[in-house]
Amino acid sequence: MINRRPPVVEDAILLVGDYRWRKGPRLKALFAWMFGRREVFRTHLGDTAEIAWWRGEPYLIGLEEWHP
Repeated sequence: MINRRPPVVEDAILLVGDYRWRKGPRLKALFAWMFGRREVFRTHLGDTAEIAWWRGEPYLIGLEEWHP
C-alpha cells in the first residue's frame, strides 16, 4: 500500500499521536494499543513510526530510530 500523504501531514500525526499517548486518558491509550487500527510509516528522518487509531484519534505506540 502506497501512502500518498505529504510528509508534513505524517509529522503532524506523529506529534498529535505522541501527545495523546503521553497526556491523554490512559484508558483510551490502552484501548488504542489493544484494539486500534494500526498504521506504520516512515518519517522524513527515516524513523519508523507505528500509530494506532482509536475512534478517529491517533496514538503513537512505537517509534524506531533509523541508524545508517
